[in-house]
Amino acid sequence: MKKFGTALILAVPIVLFLWACFLVFAAPPEPPFDWRAHMSQAEHDSIVATLNHLYTRAAYTVTWAVQLGYAAWLLVRWQSQKRSLTR
Repeated sequence: MKKFGTALILAVPIVLFLWACFLVFAAPPEPPFDWRAHMSQAEHDSIVATLNHLYTRAAYTVTWAVQLGYAAWLLVRWQSQKRSLTR
């Protein structure tokens, strides 16, 4: 059970990082430089707001992944030290 729990804790940051990558790569394309010739101001603002929201979610997800990954690394190191002390 301990190995399953450790594997689960190690998998969470990886899944979060993959989710952040999905958010960035699945975002709609940025409007072209000459967007005024192709769309209205409201359409442009809608695309930019969507992009800002997706990139902010991706940034927070990466932050959580890094911090949970560090906590998982500390847990693994702590378990190995605890195991070596009992020997």
